[in-house]
This record gives sequence, C-alpha cells and structure tokens, in this order.
Amino acid sequence: MGDWRVKYDGVCSKCGVALRAGEVAVYDWPRRTIHCVTCPTAPSVEQPEVDSGVAGRSARQEHERRAAKREAAVRGRWGNRIGGVVLALTDEPQSTRAWAVGARGEEMLAEALDGFTVLHDRRVPGTRGNIDHVVVASAGVFVVDAKHYEGRVEIRNHGWLLRPDERLHVGRRDCSELADNMGWQVAAVEGALRAAGVEPLPPITPVLCFVNGDWPLILPPNVFRGVRLEGPRSLRRRLAGDALDQPAIMRLAQILAGALPPK
Repeated sequence: MGDWRVKYDGVCSKCGVALRAGEVAVYDWPRRTIHCVTCPTAPSVEQPEVDSGVAGRSARQEHERRAAKREAAVRGRWGNRIGGVVLALTDEPQSTRAWAVGARGEEMLAEALDGFTVLHDRRVPGTRGNIDHVVVASAGVFVVDAKHYEGRVEIRNHGWLLRPDERLHVGRRDCSELADNMGWQVAAVEGALRAAGVEPLPPITPVLCFVNGDWPLILPPNVFRGVRLEGPRSLRRRLAGDALDQPAIMRLAQILAGALPPK
C-alpha cells in the first residue's frame, strides 16, 4: 500500500466517502481498492523513515583520504620529525584543499535549508557521480549543486553581437560547464520517479547554488542554460509554492531516498 493520486472518481472502500480524481488516497494493491489517507476505519500505515544523508560527507571523506596520503608520503620521505615540520610549514595542494572547501559549501547550504525536506549527498547507481542535494518542497523537486566559490556571479558574452557566446562566471572562474553537468543529475531524479510509477511528474528544477557568491544589486542573473542560479536565501524563497502537498512531499522523498542512496 502507498499514497497515490486517484485517477477516476470513486469512493473509499473503508468508509464510503467520495474520492475525486486527483486527490491523494491509499491504493491497496493486493485488493485493488482505494481508501482515504486519514480514513478513521483504515489501519494506520507507518511510513518508513527517510534517510536524509549527511551534507558534504563524500567530499569530506575524499579530502581526508588525500590529506592522509600526502602526510604518509611526506613522513615516508623525511621521517616523522622532519616530516611533521614540513607538513606544518607547507600548505595542502589546491586540488586537495578544494575538497574541504566544497564539503563546507554543502554543509553551509544544508544549514540554510533547515526545515525543508532535503536529501543530501546522494549516490546515483551506475555512475561515479553524486548529487549534492535533492529538495522536495511545495514548489516541486529541486536538484541542487552547491558551490563554495567567491566572486561576482555574472553572465559574460565572450562572443560578439551577431554571434554571442555567453558564459557563466563567478569571479575569474568560468563555471559554464557546471550548468551542463546538471543534465544527468536531473535525468537521474526523473528516472527514479518514473521507475516508481509517479505520473505525472512533479516540477523538477536544476539549481546551481553559490553559497558565498557576490550578486549584483541590479538585474542579478537568475538562469543560465536552463539552470536556476541562486544563493541560499533566494533558494529558500523559491521552494515555496502549491505544486505538492505534504503527503506528496513525503511520498516523493521516500521514493528518491530509496533510489538514490546516501554516499
């Protein structure tokens, strides 16, 4: 049994109350009957707990793995005493430090989204990638990639008037490929919902969230190549809507939590 939207007008098999097409009800697969979600005569169905995961866990673990490998190499070359001095006086490589910075960005966004139904750091079976956050809210499902980049968020034209070539920049960093990378993440979420028989699909919105970006006061960019551009506060505002009620939010979160397990 599970929450389901009524396709055709009918009545509750338990109490006889009319159930209209589009309403949320409980479908009893073995008996091929439906009944009210809150039917007083229906047996209570305990909803399984959703494993929300831990924000930034896989990035934090990768940073720790790289840092431990570097420490072992330095101490192996110089010995414990001199190696300890070398480690204390030198910085981690940027490629190692970036994982810690990324993990902190995911953690900061998780804190900003407190109170919403969010799945953190999700593994996509069959791939080596992960999805930073999947938010299931009243406005729909949001697939969010969190970035802890500093600098002005803007769209620049690298081309000219007759042949524009717009790129997404955060400071001096060209982030255009980040938007392109959202495609497979959205496809993974859509696929999980379709496989569970969710029809019609809820609104699914890809988001690049720059947790520490500098946004222009006048006409800040909000979309690039079909991907929403948000900061933590603006993302919270965007999650409000009327596409999903609370039972639907919990049902979708359960489906996605099972299909996209935490890393």
